[in-house]
Amino acid sequence: MLMIFLASSQPAEESGELSGGLTDFIFGNIWRFFSHDGQDMPEPFFVTLETILRKGAHLVVFFILGFCAANAIRYLTTNRRRVFWVSFLWGSAYGALDEFHQTFVPGRAGMWQDWLLDTVGALLGVLVVLRFIWIKQKGTPKSLS
Repeated sequence: MLMIFLASSQPAEESGELSGGLTDFIFGNIWRFFSHDGQDMPEPFFVTLETILRKGAHLVVFFILGFCAANAIRYLTTNRRRVFWVSFLWGSAYGALDEFHQTFVPGRAGMWQDWLLDTVGALLGVLVVLRFIWIKQKGTPKSLS
């Protein structure tokens, strides 16, 4: 959660430099490697990939949060529904607080679309843990054998 808070505390310029640099490092180098003339990728394509990277980060980071929350809460209760709801609501609420926090950061804005991505990421993380719990308690489902 601290990592999410610190990343959200970066002003827009720093955040943009980080995601732009990471996008160039990953995709730009691949583009230049396979480009016969060594040119940089076109700007619209770069912007699209950067957006995908930024939005994907929301999913991945909150997947980890949901996974860790559900994994921790399952040791406090054996009720799977309680594990689901507490973990899911925790991840979703933290996503909402994160977006609210960004409204106070220079150049940043809280967006409901990012909160939705955060919530979906947390949901997926929680569901993975619950699936592991189900497999552990019931054995391997017949459809997976």
